[in-house]
Amino acid sequence: MDILKKVITKKADVFVQNLRPGDAAKMGLGYENVKKLMNEAYPGENRGDKLIYASISGYGNQGPYTHKKAYDLLIQAEAGLLNITGTEEQMAKVGCSIADISAGMYAYSCIMAAVLQRQKTGKGCEIDVSMLESLVEWMNFPLYYAYEGQPRVKRAGASHASIYPYGPFGTGGNGKVMLGVQNEREWKTLATKVLKREDLTTNPKFQDTASRSENRDELEAIITGIFQEHSADEVTQLLEEAGIANAKVNDMQDVWDHPQLQARNRLREVDSEVGKIKAFLPPGFSADVEARMERIPKIGEDNETILRELGIES
Repeated sequence: MDILKKVITKKADVFVQNLRPGDAAKMGLGYENVKKLMNEAYPGENRGDKLIYASISGYGNQGPYTHKKAYDLLIQAEAGLLNITGTEEQMAKVGCSIADISAGMYAYSCIMAAVLQRQKTGKGCEIDVSMLESLVEWMNFPLYYAYEGQPRVKRAGASHASIYPYGPFGTGGNGKVMLGVQNEREWKTLATKVLKREDLTTNPKFQDTASRSENRDELEAIITGIFQEHSADEVTQLLEEAGIANAKVNDMQDVWDHPQLQARNRLREVDSEVGKIKAFLPPGFSADVEARMERIPKIGEDNETILRELGIES
């Protein structure tokens, strides 16, 4: 703890912690504690008043859920995400740690905003980011869809809940293609140019997106039956030529090998204790600045260097 406090007083500009609410203060590392440490270490400079202090927790620093345990999947449930994800028969979690990631992204953007504010005012601030609030912010469409007791968005697997056809369709050779039809013009193009079934455009079951969504099982069988005569690559080519939005349903290796990511030179090699490994550049593209992709250090590898900087013998 003494070492951490020395790091804070000597180096800190932004302090981030994700302990349970109240635990950092018990350790002497709450917002007011850290401000005081910095002001005492540099009297007259008001460094503590410039500190940006960010707390990340499951439910935030106050309220009845403040001390409730929070893990990613639990927050997906509390935020209503499980209620809209999966099929009507079975809900499903998102396959990555979306609640953790959303909280981290909002912490990042709030810290950047606080840095800009400090440049104008000379003052830091305390930031309180909760996983629940971060994920709820991303739930705006299903929340307003069900506003004031309206029926929730139906779980539709990998398909769109209210627009159809918009989702994955099987092709020959067990391949799958994702396509999206957003309006009646695109539906007519899909039916006539890709499916070669102009009669579908006059069938009352499929005349608009509401009726197509209501009769999606029947329409899926028609589309899949036609697509079974072609490979996934052939279907993708037909959709592309017709101007219908589409995508491959990639597995993880497909993403590593993705031609668009390759064309944009998004992969780098970084050193690690087990040799060179591939890693993607962070999102965003600058012609003038290359992102730092340095060697991954071993655990504890830089301890002695850090301690020497603090004047502590290891």
